[in-house]
Amino acid sequence: MSVQGFWRKPDEGDGIWLLGGLYTFKIRGRDTANAFSLIEVQGLVASPRHLHQREDEGFYVVDGEVTFAIGDEMIEGTAGTTAFVPRGVEHAFTIESPDTKLLLLLTPGNAGHEEMFTEMGEPAATHAVPSPPSDPPNIERLATIAARHGTTIVGPPIGMDG
Repeated sequence: MSVQGFWRKPDEGDGIWLLGGLYTFKIRGRDTANAFSLIEVQGLVASPRHLHQREDEGFYVVDGEVTFAIGDEMIEGTAGTTAFVPRGVEHAFTIESPDTKLLLLLTPGNAGHEEMFTEMGEPAATHAVPSPPSDPPNIERLATIAARHGTTIVGPPIGMDG
């Protein structure tokens, strides 16, 4: 596969509305011969606790505040905070402020997360954060979808576990 250089402007990339947020595929696995995928997340998103079988994941807080759970540790991240989670390690994140931008770097690219996010969410009608969902996420539905794509959901989002 031949890889070509390219760029995307801030409002470019395929968007998915998921968990009350806007997930924008800034770089897809197909763009990098599956070396990595880069996804920007905006909105008050709270991911369920989960682990990956196929990907390692890096995080970079561009703006705002994010709470990370990595294994048994909780980390309060602000702009410039980075985190890394190898496959097989339980983790979750909660975006705490509406102006937050969080980057997810998944390697290898297109190993399951791109299709998982697409199946869980819906194509974004605009490049904007959607209205907050009126109901909490259906964890059983998300877990069923995640399992098809190499991810195991092991619990609810941070702070929703009783």
